[in-house]
Amino acid sequence: MRQMKLHELIIHAAEFTEILSGRKTHQLCLDDHQYQVGDVLMLFEIDEQGEMTGQEMNSQITHVLQGGSFGLAEGWCVLSLSNTTPLQGIRMIGYLRDRLQEHCDYIETQVPQLQRKGHTTTDAERAVQAGRCWVDEATHFLKKFPMAEMS
Repeated sequence: MRQMKLHELIIHAAEFTEILSGRKTHQLCLDDHQYQVGDVLMLFEIDEQGEMTGQEMNSQITHVLQGGSFGLAEGWCVLSLSNTTPLQGIRMIGYLRDRLQEHCDYIETQVPQLQRKGHTTTDAERAVQAGRCWVDEATHFLKKFPMAEMS
């Protein structure tokens, strides 16, 4: 029986985020590591300047399309990747979303009182608006993981 291999791969921030979110489920790369189904990619994120950001994640290879077919050049491959966002992280996103929602609700209740006292509320209103955008984004993300709402 073949043992799983761990392969290190450096990818740009935009790709890293897409894989982490589960929107991107494949990676095009040089076929220079003898990738096989069951192997794990250790993905390291780099920024626009090519500097390591410190963010990393694992993703398991579920399929390998070798070059030389389907218009893919020899020496290249497309790796299909499993969704690797751990359940604990998904639950944490749900928890933080709920706390942010509560925080936005609290700030919103304070705005009228601040206005009555003659204070400006522009910053508070912007904070609520930005917070609600993050709540919506987290909710959209969590819909992909129905098990995340279970605890």
